[in-house]
Amino acid sequence: MFVIDTIGFWNTLVPLAALGLLAVLLPRVLVDRETRSHGKLLHGIALTAAFLVAIGFMISIAVTQMRGFEAVGHFEIDPLGAAWVHLRLSLMTAIVWGPVLGLVWFGQAQGVEARRGQDIAAGDR
Repeated sequence: MFVIDTIGFWNTLVPLAALGLLAVLLPRVLVDRETRSHGKLLHGIALTAAFLVAIGFMISIAVTQMRGFEAVGHFEIDPLGAAWVHLRLSLMTAIVWGPVLGLVWFGQAQGVEARRGQDIAAGDR
């Protein structure tokens, strides 16, 4: 039997929207809002990206299972193959959350520079 793999609301839009929203919200939690360090900002953004890949991995498993494929059983048969499939699918979602995270990074980097400028203007160098 030939099954057409379709793009739908629950298997595509909801997971991508959730990852995009997390790309906006996680840096607000993981990065100190008063930091003046681009290194700390980079660390928070990299940690956010790692979390998004991990969350995308879990979403991939859930969506695959929801669509009627035995995703969890695949791990028992071929753990590395199953992990590769879901990691690849998780990384493919970065086409959506990657640019969003990049814009969040850019906005927060502007905040870092603004705080540094205020410190210099106040003489707290």
